Amino acid sequence: MRFLRLVGWVGVALLLAGTVVSYPQLPATIPQHIDAGGKPGNFVARSPLAWGWPVLLTLLLMILNEGLRAWLPKRPELFNFPGKEQLLRLPAEYRGEVVLRMQHFLDLMSVQLVVTFALVQWMQWRGAHGATSEALTVTLIVGPSLFMVVVGLFLSGMQEAVDRAQRRYESRRHPQHP
Repeated sequence: MRFLRLVGWVGVALLLAGTVVSYPQLPATIPQHIDAGGKPGNFVARSPLAWGWPVLLTLLLMILNEGLRAWLPKRPELFNFPGKEQLLRLPAEYRGEVVLRMQHFLDLMSVQLVVTFALVQWMQWRGAHGATSEALTVTLIVGPSLFMVVVGLFLSGMQEAVDRAQRRYESRRHPQHP
């Protein structure tokens, strides 16, 4: 199992453990949402679902990512990126490096999901105990924006891998004669 993939699943396990352990310390009502200023609002009765929704959503998205990850070697068209059409024109035996990069990207996205939902639950915890979370709100806004730089780098790397595969394919199709 790749490191990032392992980090994602360990993160889910830690988030789940933290959710279960912290549940008894919650007050009778917890915030259903936090506004842009980090202030809790719309309180609901404490329940496993009201408290556990970030973990459940994280787990569902991780399972969906795992399913997509497993399908990619046979169905790379499921992953949308700028070089997809070029990749799909190549024979399957030339797609391996690109598919591996797609899977790495999904692993990275899984880690980002876990971090995001852990921050959401932390905000919910703080709000349940009467605290505001301005810094966490800013982190949830700025973090994903900064993460887009990483996404761009991954997509660029995927395109480079497609170009390398294309060159390998072309060189075997049309070998140079000395």
